Amino acid sequence: MLGKSYLVVANQNQAKILLEKEGASSLELVTTLSNDDGRASDSDLVTDRPGATHSPSGAVQGVDSMSRKDAAETEAERFAHTVAEWLDDRRCSEKVEHIDIIAEPGFLGKLRNNFNKQLEKLVGYTVNKDVVKADEARWLEDIKSAGRGSNIV
Repeated sequence: MLGKSYLVVANQNQAKILLEKEGASSLELVTTLSNDDGRASDSDLVTDRPGATHSPSGAVQGVDSMSRKDAAETEAERFAHTVAEWLDDRRCSEKVEHIDIIAEPGFLGKLRNNFNKQLEKLVGYTVNKDVVKADEARWLEDIKSAGRGSNIV
């Protein structure tokens, strides 16, 4: 028996996970994962930060003593981990043949960085586009143009 094939359409705000049916000629929505803080700015995410942190001696004014990721970046990485964890749970609980991904370029990298070796082996085609708000026809066309199956309508 062949396994299931999934299409993930995502950005740092939302991930739609769809089941590819009939040789990837149609899609069925399985779940939508949302990141409410995905488009928030740093000032919205970090409200208790009074100002820049300076070196202890104060010798260099206006320079942070250590580099830090901005809060929006950290939130996007957390969401990528959530999406990867959902996919890995599916991989462990059912037979998954492959996973195609359409995601905004920065988020695609974060997503792949959160995949374990077993999940990474299942990744088929990837497309660097932010088309979460598009429709099924657009997603199928994007996957087809990436090389996924000649039987996609």
